[in-house]
Amino acid sequence: MNNASSLFVLILLGSLLADAVAQVNPRRPETQPGSSFPTYNEPGNQYGNQQGQIISERVMQNLRMFERVRLSELLRLSYTQSELEVRSITLLASSIRGQAQIDLINSRGQSLGSGIVRRQQSEIRIQLPPRTRLSELELSSSEEALLDTVTAEVESSYSPGPGPGQEVQPSPQSMLRLMVNQEIRGMGEIHLKQLVKQQMGLTLEGAEIERVVVEASPLMYGRAASVQVELNNRLVGPAKFLSPAQQRLPLQVNSMEEVRTLKLIVRGDARVEMVHIRIGQVRPIRGQGHGQGQGHSQRVIVSQEISSGRPLELGRLLPYESRLISRISLEARTSRQSSAEVALIAFGQIQGSTIVTSVPMRPMIKLIRPMSARELTLQSLSPVLIDSIEVDFDSFQSW
Repeated sequence: MNNASSLFVLILLGSLLADAVAQVNPRRPETQPGSSFPTYNEPGNQYGNQQGQIISERVMQNLRMFERVRLSELLRLSYTQSELEVRSITLLASSIRGQAQIDLINSRGQSLGSGIVRRQQSEIRIQLPPRTRLSELELSSSEEALLDTVTAEVESSYSPGPGPGQEVQPSPQSMLRLMVNQEIRGMGEIHLKQLVKQQMGLTLEGAEIERVVVEASPLMYGRAASVQVELNNRLVGPAKFLSPAQQRLPLQVNSMEEVRTLKLIVRGDARVEMVHIRIGQVRPIRGQGHGQGQGHSQRVIVSQEISSGRPLELGRLLPYESRLISRISLEARTSRQSSAEVALIAFGQIQGSTIVTSVPMRPMIKLIRPMSARELTLQSLSPVLIDSIEVDFDSFQSW
């Protein structure tokens, strides 16, 4: 009986000791890779005594074999934000077939880390050397892969953009780099001011332009193609012809006018890859803000097909826009059917719709009530190619 009592006391003491250890060191719950990605401004992991900030973006983009994609563009950062120093990059991706190696490359073409992904979605985490900037980083894949989410832990605090009614101007003497990747046949124009707003979140209002450098080439050998700058609805300087031997063509502007409109005029058949804008002096914007009675419109190049399961989020096209949208005009056409309905959806409800056909057209959708770009999505059950959209903002907004 004494032996049985002693055994019972030992078992009881062991149970109490196990409970005490569990309270001191609780078991951490298991998590699946990518199941809980942080969002903007959420604190990251601590290294030493410093606290990082997290930038995360659901990109859902295909990486073609050996294509190099800039990380700052995937994260949809402005020109200023892309200069943040980054500690680590986390990728959630899968291969289209077989397996793919995804490399993180710096501006010198050196690999800073890599990982293997297969058809089942997996996570790659890459620690980076000190003082690495986001603007220096690119992704490359050995095979075609689907990139789901990109997450960066940065050193300094991150702000997703200016507040309502505020405009951010570029720094004086800075160089702005625009990705265009557009083919033009016959004659066309590229709205540079809108591209700067769309890609960098900056306004050229108040800025002077020193020069524009165009990276482009003619589409056909022996067929002439030229480019020229249009500033404030007036052609500046002579037209210059493109040549396969010289794909970086500088166009001197040297204007002391503040930018109201800025376009690149293309004549002939050409492919424009990239445009660099050299900023001169920058003056503060007078009366900054969007008060009542100030309706504005903005044109955005899209060049994307929408269909069932492939909607177009306006918040991705206008990530820094805070004004309310009253209507949009589409440059669109069907790619397979004779006609299709395109609708603007918000909170699962149709806010307006229009019919497009195989003939290029410019229909307009008027919203039931003004809404922000973050709330709106363009959808169509049938494949429709959206070349561009022009957004009209509400004239009677108060903040």
